[in-house]
Amino acid sequence: MLWLISQMWLLLLVAFLAGAAAGVWVFSARGRRTAAADKSGALDESAGLASAPAMLLDRPDGQQDDLTQIIGIDRATEKRLNDLGVYHLRQIAAWDDGAARWVEIRLNEPGRISRERWSEQASSLR
Repeated sequence: MLWLISQMWLLLLVAFLAGAAAGVWVFSARGRRTAAADKSGALDESAGLASAPAMLLDRPDGQQDDLTQIIGIDRATEKRLNDLGVYHLRQIAAWDDGAARWVEIRLNEPGRISRERWSEQASSLR
């Protein structure tokens, strides 16, 4: 009976160590991908992701648009977009697939912009 209990604990320890090793491997791969980001937040081409879109601004060009007019953008998302340099509906309307993907990565919400059709909505609101 003691032998069976010790075998069970040994198997649990091996399973734990295997899970911990797999977790370290997965998170280190994520870290390598993040390390490809330069100081401006743009990812280099070797990481397979486009660099920052050219239409980002340091500050609003005139009166800032209310980006919450777009269905799917709340105040928190608008703030995050402003932090990236997006202040106007015309900027969102001008996004191509690469620019939209770049923003999705920065917002940590892959597929959201195309799924919610932000560019189309921004075009109709302008």
